[in-house]
Formats: sequence, structure tokens, C-alpha cells
Amino acid sequence: MKKFLKFSLVFALVLTAIGAHASDVDFSLNVKKGKGKTVSFALNQVKKIDLSIYDANDKLIHTETVNSKGNINRTYDLEALPNGTYFLEAETAMKIARYTITVVDETASLSTEVLTEVFKPVFVNKDGKVGLNILNLDKSPVGIKIFDADANEVYNTTLLDTQNVNKFFDITTFPSENYTFEMSYDNKVFFKTIALK
Repeated sequence: MKKFLKFSLVFALVLTAIGAHASDVDFSLNVKKGKGKTVSFALNQVKKIDLSIYDANDKLIHTETVNSKGNINRTYDLEALPNGTYFLEAETAMKIARYTITVVDETASLSTEVLTEVFKPVFVNKDGKVGLNILNLDKSPVGIKIFDADANEVYNTTLLDTQNVNKFFDITTFPSENYTFEMSYDNKVFFKTIALK
């Protein structure tokens, strides 16, 4: 009976995390009118964000971490960049969103529509009872692996065509004290280490 109550508590916590995960906007990007080869935008409802610019080959050109108590305003001068397609990636604790930047001759423009949006996994750990939620909007294959402290794989599965992934693990029955979860989906890989003690 105690195990059932503990599991019910973990399940309730995971459902709460799922609700917060799905209902929280996290941030929104508002594109401002830029002049010449500059792009300007404002990020609303954000406290900390990593901003990165990549070229068409996914090579990192610029990165910065910005902390704020409210809105963030940014202008990037792209004068040094040749004509082409670039990407602005905005990453918070909840999600990673990618936007297209187009540079043509003496102008640069930032798309108002998000190109890709990947929500990060949400974990709830209650004494080794681990709940995992992944909001997988594009239903890409989701790989979940668990490794012990010696990097031995103890669990491996791939889920197909699933938008909401909800998994529960009781790692108290495993012999090691630390386990690393590896989740891969939508061309991203996320890691989370859970300690039993």
C-alpha cells in the first residue's frame, strides 16, 4: 500500500510538471524593423536566455547569455556576414526555438515565425521514483537511454509517433547510486543525472 501511495505521489507531481510545461509560454520573440544589415527583436517574459547565431552549415558564429528581470531587447549588426541564410537560436530552461535570418545584399531580416521549437524534458524525482515527460510536438522518434555511474547502459528504448511521452522509472531497484538519462529527439540530445543519495 505504501508503494502505491508513493507512486501516486510521484504521478501527481509529474502531472503537475506536465501542466506547467504545457501551459507556460516561456518566452515570445517580437521582431522589430531593422535598418540595413541589422536585425532587432525583443524577448518577452524571460529571465535568462542563451542566444546563438549559426550559419547554414550549423557553425556557431555568435553566442551570449542574457539575464533580465523582464524584457530583453537585442540588435545584431550582420554587416560582416555574406549573403545567405542564418539561424537565431534562443534557449531557456524550458525550450529551444530557432528563427531564420536572411541576409541579401545590404539588408538582413529575421523571420517572425519560429522555424523549430523543441521543449526540453521535464523530470520529477521522488526518492528514486523518476517521472519523465517530453512534449514532442513534431512526433519525431524519441530515444531514451539510462546509464549507470560506470557508463554501462541499463535501459534503452525508442518511441515512435508519440507527441506526449510520459515514462516512470523506479531506479531504487538498480544497484548504482547515480544514473544518467539521455533523451534524443528532434535533432537534440539532453542529459540528466539522478542521484539516489
